[in-house]
Amino acid sequence: MRRAAALALTGLVLASLGACASSEVSDRSYSLGRGIVNYDELRRAGDKCKAEGGTLQAKMDGGDPAQLSNYTCVIPKVKRP
Repeated sequence: MRRAAALALTGLVLASLGACASSEVSDRSYSLGRGIVNYDELRRAGDKCKAEGGTLQAKMDGGDPAQLSNYTCVIPKVKRP
């Protein structure tokens, strides 16, 4: 049951966030760290990431979607004129 919930949550996150790779990624981007994914933790991490100007994205390297370490706050580089 927990695995099914984690997979459903992962699908929801992927659908709502979208995944785009970019070479314009800032060195301020960071992984969410260790632990098991749950809705509250992803919500807090997403809010924090958004406040820092980033978007939460799942890593696309085949990692375990039930682990927080599979998610990254991607903060784009600031474009200067």
